[in-house]
Amino acid sequence: DLLELFLRHPNQVLTREQIFEHVWEYDFGGESNIIEVYVRYLRTKLEANDKSRLIQTIRGVGYALREA
Repeated sequence: DLLELFLRHPNQVLTREQIFEHVWEYDFGGESNIIEVYVRYLRTKLEANDKSRLIQTIRGVGYALREA
């Protein structure tokens, strides 16, 4: 589960490869946008009433869950 992975690694940058391996349990090969789609869904749920970004995009690397 994507949220669980972020919660287990707060303030740690998770690469796209790490996310794929832990959540979907396979090597994505760099061609899929599934992570972006699910991060957007998760952001919509987590940040609905808050203007701060809890899930930060680390350009060229991956994503990180930041403290509110």
